[in-house]
Amino acid sequence: MKGIIVEINNNDAVILTNDGLFTKVKNHNYTVGQAITIQESRNTYSKLIAGAASMAAAFAVCTIGAYAWFTPTDYVSLDVNPSVEYSLNTFDRILEVKGVNDDGDELLDNLDLKNMTIEDAVKETLNKLMADGYLTDDPNGGIVITTSNDEMEDAKMLAAELEKEIQTYLDEQDGVTAKVDAEAVTPERVEEAKELGVTPGKLNLVEKLQATTAEAIRVEEWLTKPVKEINKAIKENRKAGKGNKESIDSDDQENAVTEGGFDFNGKHEKKDTEHSNGKEKTDDRDKATNGQVLHYDQNIHEDNDRDLEKVDRSSDHKINQQKTDEDKTDQKTDDTENGNGKQPKNGSNPNNGHSSDREDQND
Repeated sequence: MKGIIVEINNNDAVILTNDGLFTKVKNHNYTVGQAITIQESRNTYSKLIAGAASMAAAFAVCTIGAYAWFTPTDYVSLDVNPSVEYSLNTFDRILEVKGVNDDGDELLDNLDLKNMTIEDAVKETLNKLMADGYLTDDPNGGIVITTSNDEMEDAKMLAAELEKEIQTYLDEQDGVTAKVDAEAVTPERVEEAKELGVTPGKLNLVEKLQATTAEAIRVEEWLTKPVKEINKAIKENRKAGKGNKESIDSDDQENAVTEGGFDFNGKHEKKDTEHSNGKEKTDDRDKATNGQVLHYDQNIHEDNDRDLEKVDRSSDHKINQQKTDEDKTDQKTDDTENGNGKQPKNGSNPNNGHSSDREDQND
């Protein structure tokens, strides 16, 4: 229950509550004119005038009370497709209500909500929405409510109260399916939405739609659509996104590169083992430990380096061996040419030298 301090008497204070009654509360350094929230109390006076036990209280009712009553402190918006916004005083009473779009203006025709509590005003608005066919048994149906106050905690409290009460009210209606989402926003957010000609609730909902897709959307176009259409698009995008993620994960698992006994998805490499009798073959793929990704450690890198060094040494050894074999072959050829009991390479007759000696003797 909300109220405003109209009188202070030492340790006590008198407040004017939002139901038009006076209540005495303990003074916690309050000041006259201060708006506070209190729990229900039995220590109330029967009527407004009967509660004015002193001239000071009566004067407070006529001055401070009147000021508090006509001063807007809270903002509430409601979106289905018609969008409306309410201006409240500190007692949560309606000071003004107006349509934010053409459907909202039409909805409010012949609907007098002034001086109602915000809860009753919203229920009357919902009754008209149901009567005009805006709320039906649609699984995508929804109602977006935003609240705003200079004190964010007060705005959050009001949002929570409205969401709970309005959802309960709708659940009791036949042929109506709608989820209520209420959110507190800052006054700056309210002004930002007004510059776009919408409520902060509709602006927030379209931003949620954008967050569900990697593609750009036409914000101006979506801001004019009903809540149920935006809700439907959000569900479809989330479903498509989930399906794409599962497909990508499946492809990654199939195409994972395997090294050192592990693939990048953290599973052991596939191993086929055959028993010696040749009749049984098993295909075993171990599961990853607790679904965690197994990473290559330094030891695996060092093993790979050692393997490369072995390959290099083996290659060098083969090259040296080949060179040695070639040297041996060349040496064998040289020995043959220099006389090892075989014809010289130039084809000359080995007896040529003896023939020359006989010719010399004959001379």
